[in-house]
Amino acid sequence: MDGLKNMMEEAVEYQLDKVLATMPNVCSCEECRLDMASFALNRLPAQYVRTDAGALFQKLNNSSQQAEVEVLTAVMSAINIISAHPNHHK
Repeated sequence: MDGLKNMMEEAVEYQLDKVLATMPNVCSCEECRLDMASFALNRLPAQYVRTDAGALFQKLNNSSQQAEVEVLTAVMSAINIISAHPNHHK
């Protein structure tokens, strides 16, 4: 649906970029990144917004330490599992 955005996607992408930059031995090709993101997103609650005001509210909500820890935990789990079992062709 046009006009809907899951703000959790931004939070996961941000943490994924941040963490993968510190892990040069982990494959970060587009396929692995998408697998990691989808793995993490399926373990986090969706946060759909429709307006800029809603997006701003969710960004503020996601900046709490608890929210960041939840996203980071899901991302780390995704990195560990996907990097151990990559699903891409070499």
